Amino acid sequence: MIVEVDPHLLRAGATMAQDAGRHIGSGADQLAQAQLPAGMFGDFAAAQAFHAALSGHHTQNVQLMRDHHSTLSATGTKAHAAAAAFVETDECNAEVIRAVAEPAS
Repeated sequence: MIVEVDPHLLRAGATMAQDAGRHIGSGADQLAQAQLPAGMFGDFAAAQAFHAALSGHHTQNVQLMRDHHSTLSATGTKAHAAAAAFVETDECNAEVIRAVAEPAS
């Protein structure tokens, strides 16, 4: 089984993942700043319960976005490293093949 790796495509995907990570990280920061003021739905039990539930979901979504930021950023970093490793391996293999192919003097 022959597997071909295109390091340019791998780097492009890595950059896209890192860009997406930055975007979602920025979105998480903005969402975290958008707090829901107490009493905004009224001052009765059902409104307070709704506010508490909504605030909990708000916090969960901020954390989920931060988790996605971390995952996307790490994936991009690892993909860049993988691309570099593939290129380095190819260059080393090419040197070995050239050394074997050269006639002995």
